[in-house]
Amino acid sequence: MAFAVIPISSDQTDESGVIRTCNRTFLNATASGNTQIVAAQGAGLRIRLLAANVTSGTALTIKFQSATTDICSGKPVAANGGWIAPYAPVGWFQTTANEALNVNLSGAGTVGVDIIWIQAG
Repeated sequence: MAFAVIPISSDQTDESGVIRTCNRTFLNATASGNTQIVAAQGAGLRIRLLAANVTSGTALTIKFQSATTDICSGKPVAANGGWIAPYAPVGWFQTTANEALNVNLSGAGTVGVDIIWIQAG
């Protein structure tokens, strides 16, 4: 069976019709609680997560938050395990306008988080 290869553009159109640039960033989190991965983007702008790759050296639960509010369920990860949220053009979740995107760990450990995100109006 042949699979189609779908290129991912570096631009994405949000629901307002505004063309947004895809951004890539990473974080090596070690402390329990919140660690900021993307700063608040300004008045009226949200952070929409399009893809993520998370790995952990320690068994713990990982979730994303808009400032201190959960925006996804907790994802339990075994020691030396992880999970992937594959590219989703509509996004997996997004922050509230003008709030930072944080990664929240249930305990101390070494967690690598790689994401692709856009600003959304």
